[in-house]
Amino acid sequence: MSDAALTPSPDAVAALRGHPAFAAAIRACAQSSVSLYRGDRILNALLNDRARAVLPHVALYLHYSRRRATEPGLTVGAMKDLCVRLGLCSRGRCEAMLALMRAAGLLSAAPDRDRRRRPLVPTEKLLTLHRVRWSAHFDAIGMVIPQARAYRAAVDDPAFVGAFAIELGRRFVAGLRVLDNAPELELFAERSAGMMVLFSLALAGPADESFPPVKPVPLSMKALATRFSVSRKHVFTLLRDAEAQGLLRRGGAANDEITILPRGRVAMEGLLATMFLYLAECAEVALPGSAAAGRPVATAAPVV
Repeated sequence: MSDAALTPSPDAVAALRGHPAFAAAIRACAQSSVSLYRGDRILNALLNDRARAVLPHVALYLHYSRRRATEPGLTVGAMKDLCVRLGLCSRGRCEAMLALMRAAGLLSAAPDRDRRRRPLVPTEKLLTLHRVRWSAHFDAIGMVIPQARAYRAAVDDPAFVGAFAIELGRRFVAGLRVLDNAPELELFAERSAGMMVLFSLALAGPADESFPPVKPVPLSMKALATRFSVSRKHVFTLLRDAEAQGLLRRGGAANDEITILPRGRVAMEGLLATMFLYLAECAEVALPGSAAAGRPVATAAPVV
């Protein structure tokens, strides 16, 4: 069960959704997420979309938290224990993912006097990937939360990166989930490339219209499958199940269009607003010299 004090409140989410620049901000966030996604059939076979997104952050949390003696550090055993505790994946899948991360140059072994420990450390390659993603998120968030410009400027500061990784992990371990305010989207989050498929469909609408789009958008299951390294059957099943839950509707002469229904649009807005607030509140705590202690962040004044 999540700690309610750490979860962005419905009022805060509603206020952000009401900002006149919110649609542009979440469009930019979705676009950057799709652009930065790296499809990999091996990773897709090992872990669902949620675990793939969270597991590298868990690794950073364990790595940086060791300095504060709050966690055992980044070891294979500690990662397995925490992944099982958080329900991310099994111990075997966690170990397989760590092996892939090492093979990809994202993690490396570290020497330790205690040969019973198997410490790992994040490489500069992994840190760079996170800085790029965080920068893109803060660019989008800055459209509605002015303080995000300071967070964006701090991503190259090692002190900020460590403190930010710890705060992100602390809240996640305590139970905060961005899906708390959008449980309808769990079926996308739990499947390989699910959120990327949803974002891509939303981005298929005209740039000068609302986001998520109200009108039907073109659908090519083949193109989505190819782009995100999944099968067409996987995309078909995902969309069929989402349609059964009233999130979207297929249409067109050959089922080559998708309409994101009101339930789906509201859920997308709730998910991204929650993520914006989660990242901003963690970054506010992590800013060098900050005394924020998790105080609520303020959205930008409406543009008149």
